[in-house]
Amino acid sequence: MALIDKASLLMVPSTYEAGKLYNVLPSGNRAPDNKGGAGYDQTRADFDFDRGSNTAATRIGSDGLIKKYRENLLTESNNFSDSDWNVKAGTFTQGVEDPNGGNEAWSWTATNTDPYLYQSPKTTNGVSVLSIWVKGVGSTIGTSFQIRTGAAPYNNLTLTGEWQRVEHFNTNASGTSVGFEYGNPAVAGDVVHIYAAQYEVGTIATDYLDSTSVTGKAGVLVDLPRINYDANGENGSLLLEPSRANFVSQSEYIDSWSKTNVSVITNQTTSPEGLQNAQKIRATGTGQHYIQSATYSFVSSTDYTYSVFAKKSNTSLIQIIAPSGVFGSNAFASYNFDTLEVTEGSAATASMEDYGSGWYRLILKCTSTSAGSASSFYVVFTNDKLVRIPSFTANNEEAFVFGAQLEAGSYVSSYIPNHGESGGVTRAADSCSVTGASDVIGQTEGTIFAEFDSSQFLTGSYIGISDGNATHRQIFGWEAQSGDSGTLRLYGFWNGFAYSSFSKGQKIKVALAYKNNDFALYVNGTQAGTKTSGTISGTLSQFGFNSGGGSQKYQGNAYQLALFKERLSNAELATLTTL
Repeated sequence: MALIDKASLLMVPSTYEAGKLYNVLPSGNRAPDNKGGAGYDQTRADFDFDRGSNTAATRIGSDGLIKKYRENLLTESNNFSDSDWNVKAGTFTQGVEDPNGGNEAWSWTATNTDPYLYQSPKTTNGVSVLSIWVKGVGSTIGTSFQIRTGAAPYNNLTLTGEWQRVEHFNTNASGTSVGFEYGNPAVAGDVVHIYAAQYEVGTIATDYLDSTSVTGKAGVLVDLPRINYDANGENGSLLLEPSRANFVSQSEYIDSWSKTNVSVITNQTTSPEGLQNAQKIRATGTGQHYIQSATYSFVSSTDYTYSVFAKKSNTSLIQIIAPSGVFGSNAFASYNFDTLEVTEGSAATASMEDYGSGWYRLILKCTSTSAGSASSFYVVFTNDKLVRIPSFTANNEEAFVFGAQLEAGSYVSSYIPNHGESGGVTRAADSCSVTGASDVIGQTEGTIFAEFDSSQFLTGSYIGISDGNATHRQIFGWEAQSGDSGTLRLYGFWNGFAYSSFSKGQKIKVALAYKNNDFALYVNGTQAGTKTSGTISGTLSQFGFNSGGGSQKYQGNAYQLALFKERLSNAELATLTTL
């Protein structure tokens, strides 16, 4: 019998929905009901997942690209005869051929001069994009079509006899109405065809999301577990993180930052999101060359982590610096795209993470030495990796950047988009556990198995079984850290056992077998310890990413979990945990 056939619960991150992470075992409708009839118990022992109403989370998809929450803020986005749209001098009839070959597009017929339609959508702050498909018909070919956000800003398009998607980027979206008009001026009876309007935050239009009486939503939705992959689209895992905030008020619209001998060009190349929304920065003139975002109020004696996605254009060196008034003059790092060498100032630690297609996430960690208000982020062109913001004569050095982040914490977390919130955008903490699962947990003997990683080494980061509190439990996780190494510790019926040090980022397979007076811990195929005294007690009913009472939540990546209702043999434990 294969070991996996003995499992009573198996979670391999793959199937999920809002609020739920589904197990492979037990499968639904598997246990006879308690009435002796033909019905089945509907309990599946699936994991309940929670991140509240938060939409700030991102993940890496199986294509290796960053996935975000997306929302079409318009309602009835392809129903232009609905009362959600305000209309002047026009009638609408659906049924003409759309850009996809269907018949969902609309004829918009002018009944007078200056026809327009608009909405006042859900309020958003910062940058936004309005888009629509449009096609001229007959006499309207060659005339103008305007797409507007607010009273003044607009994008003017010349209509042709072919479908084209027009979009308008607005740098200040707060409180604006959005809409469309055509004609120069229009004549009663003029016709244009339109299809699929969308209004969204960001610097570029994304794939269309249809909306009805409610806005259209996609991506990393509210309360949705994040199945995270590496930059190669491999090694899917459940990503669990604590609450973090991105304090860079415009993390993607870099052109809004202050510039010193640097120019910025928006939407110049494909970003790690897979959209053409990365910014090009170019050094100009003589002197120092840097860009800096809006200010943030730093707290003294606090760990902060900076990160930004960057890609070489024609220069090898880029710097990230922390403000000297808060962190001192040696809190900086230089990053070489050619050699992948990272040169740190004495008050910083830094690294580069490969995101594929030439993109790297540049990471800088430092501790504030005083409180103060200063720029939240600096990106610097340099010709000397050892000198903080050197002066030199530029030769049009260029680089691409995307997704700047400043967060309070000693390590970098997943990207949190911020499109204009000066106080920061906060990603809520992930929580995942299954309760009422006593039938799949061995009560007098059993085995807990987990494959996870050491990406963060946060003290008090646990996985285990319990009765809902810390009195009766069997858990393991990280309890100590020192730089890039950490200690795995076990608590419960077999109490207080610590096992060696692991390097950060290392994948780990752990199995804990328990039975009265017969305990064993195996890590990566090797016996880590045994104990021949200890008694199992209580009704074990919960399996979760916490210490047994809901606190000390596990933070990191979990690749698979399993429970067995028997104490596996030592040979089986070795096989189960071998990498």
